[in-house]
Amino acid sequence: MVLLSETRGRIRLLTLNRPEKRNALSTELVRILLDALHAADAEEAVAGVVITGAGPGFCAGADLAERAALIQDEAKRAERATLSDALMAAPGLMGKPVVAALNGAVVGAGASIALCCDMAVAAEEARFAWPEAKHAIYPSLVAPMLLRHLSPRDVFELLATGATLSAAEAHALRLVNRVVPRARLLDEACVMAEAAALYPPDMLRRIKQEINAGGLPR
Repeated sequence: MVLLSETRGRIRLLTLNRPEKRNALSTELVRILLDALHAADAEEAVAGVVITGAGPGFCAGADLAERAALIQDEAKRAERATLSDALMAAPGLMGKPVVAALNGAVVGAGASIALCCDMAVAAEEARFAWPEAKHAIYPSLVAPMLLRHLSPRDVFELLATGATLSAAEAHALRLVNRVVPRARLLDEACVMAEAAALYPPDMLRRIKQEINAGGLPR
């Protein structure tokens, strides 16, 4: 199974489960993760969601081997783009908090998943990178997510240089809410999700949409 799902109390824990591929995003994984988020949002007993990765890293970004094949198939390429856009939008449309628990390398589209979540907590050894330029990949998926958090100049530097950020540097830029020892990561993420589940879902969904649109109305 490319995605593991378990429930811890009122929190749904979703684990990207392709450790042999560093949890790279295949079309199958994107689709199943999107379906799992929709399912969690629909379940009354689930108060919040935590997304993490199996093995030493969170997500290495897009599956480059699959991407090479998609270039040759316009229909599948369009399907993947639609699924990816829907996945990035999903946390902001949910009536429940979604927390990214970043256990290691957070790369490219994997970093975009982290940034589209409502909150993020990183293990001390986590590292963040956007290496699209090194692979001649246009950053259509990652740039919008970065621009929600950083200035255009910061975004340009990260994308154009492919620089790597430590967890502490990501926290200083407010790309993550907290940095904790690896042993505490999932517990901390679950606590954060539980604590952010006070609003009723309809109200929380509206608050998210207003925040993502640029601010709450007065």
